[in-house]
Amino acid sequence: MGTPHRRGRYRLHPVPETGLDVTQTGEPDVGGGGAVSAFRARGPRNGRVLRPDDSFLLRADIPAPGDYPLVAAQRDVLAEWASQVQAGNIKAGTLTTHSRHVATMVKFATARGATTVADVDTTLLVDWLFTPNHHNGEPATPSISKSRRAVASSFFYTCFRLGIAEVNPAVNLPAMQTGKRHVAPFDEAEIAQLKEASQYAFRDTKAPAALALALLGAAPGEVGSIRCSDVHLADMLVKAHGGGTRYAPRWLPIDDPWCFEQLAARIHALAEKHPDDWQHRYVSYTPMPGKDDDFARRSAATSTTLTKVIKKAGLHRQGWSRVASVTEYVAARVFADTGRVEAVAARLGMSRLDDAAHLVGYDWQTQFATPGPDSIDVGGAR
Repeated sequence: MGTPHRRGRYRLHPVPETGLDVTQTGEPDVGGGGAVSAFRARGPRNGRVLRPDDSFLLRADIPAPGDYPLVAAQRDVLAEWASQVQAGNIKAGTLTTHSRHVATMVKFATARGATTVADVDTTLLVDWLFTPNHHNGEPATPSISKSRRAVASSFFYTCFRLGIAEVNPAVNLPAMQTGKRHVAPFDEAEIAQLKEASQYAFRDTKAPAALALALLGAAPGEVGSIRCSDVHLADMLVKAHGGGTRYAPRWLPIDDPWCFEQLAARIHALAEKHPDDWQHRYVSYTPMPGKDDDFARRSAATSTTLTKVIKKAGLHRQGWSRVASVTEYVAARVFADTGRVEAVAARLGMSRLDDAAHLVGYDWQTQFATPGPDSIDVGGAR
């Protein structure tokens, strides 16, 4: 007998063969191969995960829409996204960041008792959008919540394409407005506390060096990528490599004697420990054996180091002071010294002067706006 025909709205298609496993971190192991999706692929669309382009087709091995283990859906969805990377629909970086968000979503949902895709509803997703960072306990920023919402929506769109689930609970999530980030720079006294804590609470040279690089203007995400060969003590300069579209590569002046001392001490320590290749060693990041050495991992590790320094100094205030407060201190100091938002943007590698102005509280639009008649606003309303 042939395959039985199922009546109703759900048609059957073959089970997709996936050669992709999910690692403990939730990232796909791209060492596998084989076809991933039985659906028709459409052309690239602005680097976005493919959305449904046909009616729902229930997969042959699934008894009902959504009645499929959540962890298995995670595996299948990441496999499908990996195939979209290979087809040029999305970028590898998108797969990496989406994979991490999916891993945290599945972990959160599982902890809440969800075992199948159908168990994940809009209420659960709302709670996940705003759950604090599990590494440092910091509240989810508006940009993180917005990213989580987009990834959740993409996850269920892909479940639809794979014949796993028809309903996308993410479409009912509230729209996320990123708005302007709050600014809470450390002051001079607090920076002195951070310097002391980094030296005496950790008893090594890595934490002070990480703080030194941040105090020179390297963004937290950049700190972990700076190698000993990037530090030019004789020229009083450090090369920052930038980070995607957020920060441009640039030279940072070593204009703080404390930072110079900590960088010199760190390089000396690494040269003694690794005399053959110390120049190629990261200043403030030590790669983990068996782990990928990528920008995201270096960024997370150095952010964790700086967060520990802040906590050791007794300056951690939930939802207020954080690693970015160091960068905001640098912005305030450069602006105080120069009076120029251009100088702030150049030091921090920012391409938008508006972002630099926001960091230092400089409202150039109001300052330079031409006033009109008292009784008429710009919009013409009286």
